[in-house]
Amino acid sequence: MRIDIFSLAAPRFSRQSSFVLATLLLSVLSGLVAFSLGACRPEPARQGKLLDMTYPFDETSIYWPTAKPFQLTKVFWGMTEGSYWYASNEFAASEHGGTHADAPIHFAQGGRTIDQVPLEEWVGPAVKIDVTAKCAANRNYLLQTEDIHAWEKRNGRIPANAWVIMFTGIGTVHYPDKKAVLGTDKSGPEALPELSFPGFSAEAVDFLIKERNIKGIAIDTPSIDYGQSKDFKVHQVLCAAEKLALENIANLDQLPEKGATLYVIPMLIKNGTGAPARVFAFLPK
Repeated sequence: MRIDIFSLAAPRFSRQSSFVLATLLLSVLSGLVAFSLGACRPEPARQGKLLDMTYPFDETSIYWPTAKPFQLTKVFWGMTEGSYWYASNEFAASEHGGTHADAPIHFAQGGRTIDQVPLEEWVGPAVKIDVTAKCAANRNYLLQTEDIHAWEKRNGRIPANAWVIMFTGIGTVHYPDKKAVLGTDKSGPEALPELSFPGFSAEAVDFLIKERNIKGIAIDTPSIDYGQSKDFKVHQVLCAAEKLALENIANLDQLPEKGATLYVIPMLIKNGTGAPARVFAFLPK
């Protein structure tokens, strides 16, 4: 037997029942639309500002005295034969100079190269430890665990995965004056005995790694090790633990002791031991 579905009578509803059904459907549809719009609505933007903590790269950028300095060469700047403007440069430099990042491979055999460190590891809470007064009294001052405890007494425990930043004032005040920052304006091996600037102590860094599980350390001088270091023990301890370092960072006088978030975007150099980096912080209101 064949049934023609089109010949079946539609169900009959009273006028009152139809009104109730229509109202119910309208309520359901309104709820779905409201839910969809709410799900798509972005979260309110965080209130605050960005602080650039990067020095421009040019012929004044501070590099290790034995490293290749930054060189920018103009290839072509001008109007072409086709009557359109064209500009292009070439640059060359050591990985480790100016505002830059160190990868674990820098001082740890088998450590990760710069391209092997995922982006999320370059972002974290910023903890600034101000030792400017101590560094003004002693250019070779080493940050101690007591400086860490003093910071925590004022601000609470250092959060996990934080960037711990040593504010010496040396680089922040004097960069790019090489003699004022490095202690010498000489280049090459003869400059090394005259290097003089503050750094972290290996004991403090070991404490930060083992007891506070930090992401990395940063400083406003050319090295996380002090100028007269012969074995670069801080680099060794940090890199062996697969932690990160930033050197020659700018504008530390504008960074609060706590509350900011640090962002680091290193140049993605394949097999790089370090890289020039754009460093900035978000400062909430």
